[in-house]
Amino acid sequence: MKGHCACGQVHVTLTRKPDYVNFCNCSLCRPIGGGWGYFAAAEVSITGKTASFGRTDIERWLTTHFCPGCGAAVCWTPHGPNDQDRMGVNMRLFPLSELEGIKAVWSDGLGKGSDDEDSPIARTGEGVMGDGKAF
Repeated sequence: MKGHCACGQVHVTLTRKPDYVNFCNCSLCRPIGGGWGYFAAAEVSITGKTASFGRTDIERWLTTHFCPGCGAAVCWTPHGPNDQDRMGVNMRLFPLSELEGIKAVWSDGLGKGSDDEDSPIARTGEGVMGDGKAF
């Protein structure tokens, strides 16, 4: 799969389609407009210069990468103790025609109890990419 940011300075190539696309309403995902597919680093190739952002208002556990030209969110990578071989790629950079038929899920990242770190984030809905509702 091949995608790119709005201005074309950053290109992303994936070795496979994501298992699903996650739309999260947390205080990071919603403002940056991500629709995440999850991959091992070896499955993702990013060309072009990106800038990065790491939150300072909460404990930092990931770094977001974006195009400095158009501002499009490209991906997030783990940071610090969360340093695992998993990254989120913004599937909004890819043509809808390449995403059609992939499961879409909506996650309530704001609803997770902050006192219970082991509490799973609730999925609040499901759809299919290209159904007119999911994207």
